Amino acid sequence: MDFVKNKVGVEVQFGKYAFMVYNISAKMTIFHNLGYIDVGVEIVPVKEMQACMSTGVSYFEQLIWDLEKRGVADIDIPVVVLGIIPESFLVDKKSTIFDFL
Repeated sequence: MDFVKNKVGVEVQFGKYAFMVYNISAKMTIFHNLGYIDVGVEIVPVKEMQACMSTGVSYFEQLIWDLEKRGVADIDIPVVVLGIIPESFLVDKKSTIFDFL
């Protein structure tokens, strides 16, 4: 876990795909079972940003698709997944990430 505050666990993941799934499906559950967190936040790049990174890096849209297809498990805890993109990637400064989804 990158950091924990007020029982919120946060992971910032710009690494390989397997770590994103592990963070949500295993690590956050373990931290919850140990009493360290009640909820989690996973921060990941969006597809446009991923295209400029090394190979094997996953992205927001893929992670959301995977989690939706996996379905809910009885060990799950509430997790917010945030996709980020640098402002310089935006066509105009009025755009938001929601314009790309």
